[in-house]
Amino acid sequence: MQILIFEWLTGGGLWIDGVSFHCGAAIRSQGKRMLQAIAQDFLIAGIEVILPIDERSIGDFPAVDGLTLWPVSSQVDLGDFLKNLAKDVDRILLIAPETGARLLNCVQWLESFREKFLSPVEEFVRIASSKQASFNFLQAQGFDGVSRGMEFADFLNGPMDNFGFPMVIKPMDGVGGEGLRLIKDCGELEQLEGQLAGSDYWLEPFYQGVPVSVSVICHGDRFTFLPATEQVFDREPFGNFIGSRFPVHQDLECRARRLAEKTIRLLPPTQGYVGLDMVLGAEGDQLIEVNPRLTMSYLKLRQVCAFNLATRMLGPSS
Repeated sequence: MQILIFEWLTGGGLWIDGVSFHCGAAIRSQGKRMLQAIAQDFLIAGIEVILPIDERSIGDFPAVDGLTLWPVSSQVDLGDFLKNLAKDVDRILLIAPETGARLLNCVQWLESFREKFLSPVEEFVRIASSKQASFNFLQAQGFDGVSRGMEFADFLNGPMDNFGFPMVIKPMDGVGGEGLRLIKDCGELEQLEGQLAGSDYWLEPFYQGVPVSVSVICHGDRFTFLPATEQVFDREPFGNFIGSRFPVHQDLECRARRLAEKTIRLLPPTQGYVGLDMVLGAEGDQLIEVNPRLTMSYLKLRQVCAFNLATRMLGPSS
């Protein structure tokens, strides 16, 4: 079996972005580490791995048996390049930031090969990539566990008593901790009004509690729920992600699992790895966002789970 794994930041996506995507070194490092980990797990299982790699990063991936690297230069039409590779493989796994519809574009490029996908399909990605779309969809299902929020532009044009301080503003399609800001008072809010495009940002209350992630491997209406992990950042209340803490307290594990099960069963059926970020607090538990892709929690979970997470994506019996 051959699997094509494409990760945007290491696989040539930055040739397209140029200077338009100001992702920091931390996000680029995360992309590389996730790709190296999951490629290794497939290789361990005897599955051949095909990797498109930005020619500037080719040295980060030493040659090993079963691994084929395809250098991507600035002259390559990335969409066509991936389509050509997709023709000859058995499975496809896509990893990309939601920012600027990057993940959605990858999914749409390879739409004609969707039966080979081991990662979420377009319908799921479209909902999960936008904070507003996720909120609207889950709210329409009668789910009250999702963080209530609103488009920043609507907040500015409406009554200012929607939320109290502190509040959080984040890019509508942001990834990781990129662009998150904690607003403590009216003065900080006024400074942001002229700096940010309101329609591109999502505003929500700040929830005090333990930041937890639950990852789920999906196969339609069948799910493998992985252990909850606590998200650790380099500063409080949030900053750059530096790792996952495991195990979490049993009470938090049970609460996180309940919220994850309720959420994933309400969302459209899909396949592959999905990460659910939440805050578990004294006043209640809130889903913060849905990540329709591999997340950094994978690095910890592959160490603590008794089975190969990568091959589990092929099917529950793998």
